[in-house]
Amino acid sequence: MVALVAAGLGAALLGACSDGDQTTASEDPATTATALGDQIIAGDDPRADQIVGIVDEAVAELDLQSVVFGVWDGDTEVVRGAMDGPGAFAPTSPDALVRVGQPMESMMATVALQLDEEDVLSLDQTVESYLPDLVDGDQITVAMLGNTTSGTPDFIPNEAFVAAVDANPFREWSYDELLDYAQQSPPLFPPGEGWAYSHTDLASLGAVLEAATGQTMGELLEERIFDPLDMDSATWVTSNEIGQPAFHAYTNERGVYEESTMWNPTWALNSGNMNANVADLGRWTRAFGTGELVSDEAFALQLDPANTAGLGPMTDERYFSFGIGVLGDWLVANPSLQGYRGVTAYLSDPSLTIVVYTTGNIDNAGTDNDAITVANRIADLLSPDAPLDAPT
Repeated sequence: MVALVAAGLGAALLGACSDGDQTTASEDPATTATALGDQIIAGDDPRADQIVGIVDEAVAELDLQSVVFGVWDGDTEVVRGAMDGPGAFAPTSPDALVRVGQPMESMMATVALQLDEEDVLSLDQTVESYLPDLVDGDQITVAMLGNTTSGTPDFIPNEAFVAAVDANPFREWSYDELLDYAQQSPPLFPPGEGWAYSHTDLASLGAVLEAATGQTMGELLEERIFDPLDMDSATWVTSNEIGQPAFHAYTNERGVYEESTMWNPTWALNSGNMNANVADLGRWTRAFGTGELVSDEAFALQLDPANTAGLGPMTDERYFSFGIGVLGDWLVANPSLQGYRGVTAYLSDPSLTIVVYTTGNIDNAGTDNDAITVANRIADLLSPDAPLDAPT
């Protein structure tokens, strides 16, 4: 059975639920790891060798097939690279495209904040005019969708939905189909009176933004996120399309170890149907962490604990807000979908960005997110006074 998790922030994270001269590893044996096909890009920061060592050790210890990763100090790239275990089927490029997963949600929420400031829509308005089939749409606001506080059930626990994805992982999904599965269960709580991570809410937010603007989510992201940040590798997809070089993912979610690279990610609509490389995800993570694409007022609202603290398991120190998980001093996303396991993490002071994506070998091909383990270890090295300590 397919284990469908595009973000997993509720349970996994929150407890409830380049710059300068570059050399490659082949030019410096000290930075060359032992795994097959490794490609490491690093400047002269001495911490690069230590980070490479952490990733290299994790490949063997965690039984990983492949890893792509990047670390930035401020806007300066410390190290970026790819590593493959000895059982990998093909070498992985540092520029390999991954199925992005949950970081897409903070991009979409950023677009919502921009549109609010432009008076295209209001975060406080109810969404019934945009989504007439959404139960309680006359009480659910745009902000509730971004914070997943609407009470609308997640479609992923629906057994019939899981069976449908399991039967055909290449199928393309529409918003209406996903909403139908979600609303086969009653609301979890009255709108705004609880918190439960819901892919349905994020899919609904995307549908609202499209209806309000007359643009597709792909057009909105291209115009408002990808182009301003020069994220040339990033694409929004409505099929199983992925460019080259691709990060090849593998999973045993259907009971057999198989390649899942070409599975269709649209079941995680607006929480997963995007491809990008690590460098561009690092660029986004830094831009989000500094509020680069929104006003100071909008940025403060986006990270305001009051959006969810006190609801369900959310606290002032560990909460979900407009598409991002806040863990103390860190802003964290932890995507896990169809063999891709990832984490993006940003620390503001001192500025530090970590991006890691992994896929497992045959004996480690479930849904545990090993990328978080790798990121935690890198954070322990670089910021011992502010450890990431994200639950895996």
